[in-house]
Amino acid sequence: MSRVRMIVYIKPIACPRPRVARGRTYYPMQYKKWIKEMKTRLKDLSIPSGPIHVELVFVVQRPKRMKKGNRVIHSKRPDLDNMIKAVLDALPIKDDAVVHSIKAQKFYGATDEDPKIEIMIRSAEIKKSLE
Repeated sequence: MSRVRMIVYIKPIACPRPRVARGRTYYPMQYKKWIKEMKTRLKDLSIPSGPIHVELVFVVQRPKRMKKGNRVIHSKRPDLDNMIKAVLDALPIKDDAVVHSIKAQKFYGATDEDPKIEIMIRSAEIKKSLE
């Protein structure tokens, strides 16, 4: 089974809703810049052909108001589904329809942990039930 792992040290963001003005649809400039940076960092990623399984761990900056310690579950905005969409938009694949399954989590980083996205991609396999 082909497997690829990568850690991208970048602030995770959520895919925003497209804006509409004067009959045109566009994404905010901040999002376009983030996607361009991610595509640059992921360009050499060797993604298996065929259906794939994607695992993502989003680590966001720990707020100063939080006590020091290990990672803590992040259950506030941005929404996890929009963070996943942003990463899928940046992956070097022609069509994200090849994504068969996704497992994703988001955390506040440990005390001295930098924001990052941990990515693991492997060929999809058939399972009889969810684990």
